[in-house]
Amino acid sequence: MAKEEITLLKYKDVLKQIEGIECHLMLGNGFNRGLGVNTSYESIFQKMAENNHGIYKEAENIAIESNYDLEQFIGKLTESIDKTNQFLRKYVANKIKFDFMKAAHEIVKSEIKNIYAKKNEGIFVLLKNFTNYFTLNYDSFLYLLLLNFRLDDNSAKKTIAIQPSLKFIEEDMNATQNDIYSEIKEAREKGVLNIKIGNSANSETTPLNMLTKTHFKNEITQYSKSQNKNWKSADIERVVKSILEEEKKNKILELVNDGSGIQSLFDGTKEFVFDVNRETQNLFFLHGAFHIYRDGKIEKKITQSSDKALYDRLEEILNNDERDIICIFQAENKISEINKSEYLKNAYNKLSKLGGTMVIIGCSLSENDNHIYEQINKSGINTLYISATKASKSKIEERVKKIFHSKKIVLFEAESISYELPVIEDPVDNLQNS
Repeated sequence: MAKEEITLLKYKDVLKQIEGIECHLMLGNGFNRGLGVNTSYESIFQKMAENNHGIYKEAENIAIESNYDLEQFIGKLTESIDKTNQFLRKYVANKIKFDFMKAAHEIVKSEIKNIYAKKNEGIFVLLKNFTNYFTLNYDSFLYLLLLNFRLDDNSAKKTIAIQPSLKFIEEDMNATQNDIYSEIKEAREKGVLNIKIGNSANSETTPLNMLTKTHFKNEITQYSKSQNKNWKSADIERVVKSILEEEKKNKILELVNDGSGIQSLFDGTKEFVFDVNRETQNLFFLHGAFHIYRDGKIEKKITQSSDKALYDRLEEILNNDERDIICIFQAENKISEINKSEYLKNAYNKLSKLGGTMVIIGCSLSENDNHIYEQINKSGINTLYISATKASKSKIEERVKKIFHSKKIVLFEAESISYELPVIEDPVDNLQNS
């Protein structure tokens, strides 16, 4: 008997099925790669070699033998160092961890412009559907991505070294079209439309941010002509669309909370501290992240505004016995590392308390993450939507049947995932065309 063909749901159908119901998101490294950000261990090791004039090239075979497991790699490199020389062993380990984190951060930064490219503008259509966000990745990519969609005046104070916003669009447009983005943005936020009929002394004032897309675009076009700006119609359309979509995003994801809050310390300084009792937290790094660290018994968030400040901070933390980056670098014994951190334990326990449905994107479902899948099995989640490539669908189906024995499983086609912004017709345009 011929084996039954596995049918994969399309990404758009998943969006339709999860709309309006309780749903949670879990991401693996495949999600990053789908957006052009390759933060695989192998890619990071290659970046380390580039950054350090090829020094790590000499250890490439060791990295491969270690399956790019950072802790195994460090272990193999330090095993030849005399165990009584704790200084050198620790120095080498910390230097490798620092180079690893710096390389990962640079990969994200180098590709961040592409994340906000036109083909990915619609990613918020996916992200807006979820109550909680979980990631198995250690980089801060998801944090930066979500922060972009809740941009406010304080975002610069809350972020790390990459400013995640539509700054790239703004800078490009301003450079090529005489400050077009800045002027239209200011008009949207502060401008008003005055309407006066005949010789009447009375006039009606309407804020420009209350106008529909078509009406606002028409007013900007008229402004460009009257002020001899010579802005191109296509550029006006692009900027207006970007600004209005940003308005939607800010409203959609304004409740994203990573569990940190400002706390005044004994020396009078203020830092972002994680509070496991914060019930509003809905963003969780299941294996930690580069911007999360332990200072004594307190777990904090790095909030530096420049790369140099971030790297200095990471180096300072790594070289302080009372501080440690909360990040699980190794493939094995992850539970023991989770139990060392209140932040990680809280994220881990949160999984078992979920209900509704969950969408899983970019996860290989490898055995070294079984502890995560066991928590999902304990939860009240009834349906799991899991991405799979056409080539891996048989393997993924076999794996999910073993892991998620009590859940309804729906596989969907990874190749059908698109973050392009859907075409949304403007009701005013419809009226004009009817």
